[in-house]
Amino acid sequence: MAHVFISFLGIGNFNKTPGYDQAEYAWTEKTPQTMTCCFAQTAILAGLEASENQNDTVDRAVLFCTRESHEKHLDALKDEFKRHLKQMPEIIIPDLVPTDMTADNQWAWFEQLLDNVGFGDRLIMDFTHGMRAVPIIFSSAVGFLTRAKHITLDHALYAWYDRERKDAPHPIVDMKDFYVINDWAESVARLTDDADARKLGDMAKQSQVDALAPLADEHLIAAFQEMTDCIRNVDVNNVSQKVNDALAYVQQSRTRVGGSARLMLDLVWEKFCTLATDYPPSGRYDQPYFETQIKIIEVLMEHRLFMQAFTAMREMVGSIGMVGLTGKYGNKEIASNKGRRYRRFADIFIRMVSIAETPEGNKKGWKFVGQDAKDKDTLYPWFLELKDAEIEQKLRCIVKEIVDIRNGFDHAWTSRTGALEEIEEKGKEYLTVLHDIVSQMAEQNLFS
Repeated sequence: MAHVFISFLGIGNFNKTPGYDQAEYAWTEKTPQTMTCCFAQTAILAGLEASENQNDTVDRAVLFCTRESHEKHLDALKDEFKRHLKQMPEIIIPDLVPTDMTADNQWAWFEQLLDNVGFGDRLIMDFTHGMRAVPIIFSSAVGFLTRAKHITLDHALYAWYDRERKDAPHPIVDMKDFYVINDWAESVARLTDDADARKLGDMAKQSQVDALAPLADEHLIAAFQEMTDCIRNVDVNNVSQKVNDALAYVQQSRTRVGGSARLMLDLVWEKFCTLATDYPPSGRYDQPYFETQIKIIEVLMEHRLFMQAFTAMREMVGSIGMVGLTGKYGNKEIASNKGRRYRRFADIFIRMVSIAETPEGNKKGWKFVGQDAKDKDTLYPWFLELKDAEIEQKLRCIVKEIVDIRNGFDHAWTSRTGALEEIEEKGKEYLTVLHDIVSQMAEQNLFS
């Protein structure tokens, strides 16, 4: 892993040799001293050399040139390096960049740039000189190399020569933060699209951008992690509270910031606010419990977390069976010891609504033995009540397919070509049916 300086050697004034006047440059973030030289590349490398940070030492300098800038300035630039630098980096001159601005030519020197950067290298990009295509190609390279070769962008520099103040020090400006913001945006997108807070947590540890400081708040990151863990684990009883906690931090930050940070916080708010509730969960199989489950499944489907979504649908069907338990089995808190122990009834109910009670054609009917048969008998009055309400028939139309698809994730058949698109459509269809069933149960006062 090397420290690589990448720059474009310009031609400067067409009528002068060299094409650049002596100028005094200042890079105050690196050194209080100024540097007087012709080439901004010299001032940048001298500033890095003067830095107290030993990691700023440059291993190689990749200098892109046109034929004209190569002939006019390369030797002069190397001589200036020798005069001002204590240690010369390895200088690499890729193939000369053609001035014919065709797409093929631009791609060719973009590929050369990629070839001169190694896996995990740290880059200093100098945007000061070159053709108008340089910022586009350099910026594209930064984005691509960050993902393809895991490079780190240390600096994105522009040596600003102020013609109105020729005798004053000309600042070297670092615009790295404008590239880091893309990584922050990707992190927020991963949170909102995939319910994955890990990238955001990594960014908070690695990057310090004042304008985006609210996104790096450790309490906010921890709240996002707990929230996404609940969503991915389909933790119905805790997800609303975790979402409420995370959105409380988001709201606090939204009131203090604007611009890009506010925009990204707004994306998080809009994505997850539907999972928040104004009341704490009861811990029982009531209407709010099922409405929250539906919202979670919707979010899982949106994030294309299909295995979790179908798991949640299957468990939701089992929970419908739990609603009808009475006597010593009924109205137990879900997370209590008895609530967890009696969850076995959910599995029995799923089997009861997966197939018809009696054989139909070549399809077998129910077959329960031992404790399963006793549990089936306990659920049977509730099964009949749902049948009279025409809810059992709706469940039977979808439950077997839900179970089969969920099992398919364990056996990898869902990875076949086109399967995910079909699964997505089926998932939306089944969720609509489940939503209608919950509404019907509420209308008929079937929730305990």
